[in-house]
Amino acid sequence: MQKTYTIQSLVCTEMSPGKGSMVWQLRDSADDRVRKVNGLSTLDKQGVIESVRSIYTREAPLVEELLLHQEGDTFTIDFTGFNKVQGYIDREMYANMQKCERLSCMVSKLWKTLAVVGILVVLSLGWMLNTSMTKFSQQQPLIHHELP
Repeated sequence: MQKTYTIQSLVCTEMSPGKGSMVWQLRDSADDRVRKVNGLSTLDKQGVIESVRSIYTREAPLVEELLLHQEGDTFTIDFTGFNKVQGYIDREMYANMQKCERLSCMVSKLWKTLAVVGILVVLSLGWMLNTSMTKFSQQQPLIHHELP
């Protein structure tokens, strides 16, 4: 899976002596979404960055690539090899799973809607039957029976 990003900003912060944080803000060229990538840095005594590692394993190749670029740079990275080695499934499969989940949710909502419509139909039929029986009974002449 190849992705193309543009680095919008980079913020480096010293959290404690010898440790720091790096936060990149990237724009994905495919869907124009902005995302943040975090890295933890090791600093020497002068506060210069010695090494950086990603917080999440899945972002390791992205952080390695980000270290080679500056703000404003656009680059393309291929995650295919890394994903195969790590056993990660493609994001497209996640999209397919989400479609199935949405479909099953829609089916559930459809059943609820049909149940409500069915109840409304039964109630309206009962009301119409009651109304017609009332009209019919009003049209019938009253017969009085006298007891002996």
